[in-house]
Amino acid sequence: MNTSATDRDGVSRRHILQILGALGFTGALAESLAAQAVPVVSAGAIGGAASLLSGTFDEQRLAVARTALQRNLEQFQAVRDLELPDSLEPSVIFQARRP
Repeated sequence: MNTSATDRDGVSRRHILQILGALGFTGALAESLAAQAVPVVSAGAIGGAASLLSGTFDEQRLAVARTALQRNLEQFQAVRDLELPDSLEPSVIFQARRP
């Protein structure tokens, strides 16, 4: 699926890394700079994913899915932003709790 820049609501992580590479930023620095870009879920991306799964969604369902996916991205980013020391040992037991 080839979409133009006007069809997307945001810039992909791959595109950001390509731009940084062209500017001479590579390796860990480029990865760090790309990680600072805020990801945005676009309606076009959701529609493309739905078409891959041979499904279609009306505008209302797309809006609900977009909101939920954006919230999940923000929650994942909160976990990624946690700074844990290297001396912290992994948990031996995991108990999932719902708030």
